[in-house]
Amino acid sequence: MPFSDALRPVGLVWEVGRPQIHPILRVDSLHYTEEDGLVAYLMADVNLRAPLRQLYNEDFARWVEGTVACLRVRDADHLDWEGLLEEIEDLGKSEKRELESRLSLLLNHLLKRCCVALPDCYRGWQLTILEQRNALKRLLKQSPSLQPYLATVLDDIYQDALAEAREAYPDGSMPQEYPFSRDTDDLLSAEFWGSNSSND
Repeated sequence: MPFSDALRPVGLVWEVGRPQIHPILRVDSLHYTEEDGLVAYLMADVNLRAPLRQLYNEDFARWVEGTVACLRVRDADHLDWEGLLEEIEDLGKSEKRELESRLSLLLNHLLKRCCVALPDCYRGWQLTILEQRNALKRLLKQSPSLQPYLATVLDDIYQDALAEAREAYPDGSMPQEYPFSRDTDDLLSAEFWGSNSSND
């Protein structure tokens, strides 16, 4: 495409020099052109006024838009590689944090359901157990590699859940050591409270 054909006044265009990125015109869609050493990004509804690394610290939403634009046109030269690596690493960490949070809530409510004699609370506790189990199943289905991590943190997460449950119900008799099945399928499905159900 001739460079002049790209400069249509109905969107946004970026002229990318090194190292700055400057808005120069508006166009209607995403294209990529290069002529006489000039690189132009034509991106709808994005307005980059600074290098991506600077945007990472100043305007994260714009950084995301600019990073997506660079990736779409396979422009490795102008990517903020450091920021991109940080975000990819954080994605993995966020999944682990979600697993830990949901596992803690699940174990906390399993303890209360199995060890605290408050029949009026059984249904609410069982609904929370079901919600957290369903969420954990989805998370493990999306990222099966988290299953070994679950086994690794299970005992530590149990101690946290135990401390919270004991604080809330000090009269309950709760085991110090992890009492439930370590099989993931059992942990996410079994009724450890046995016949003492909400319908009793």
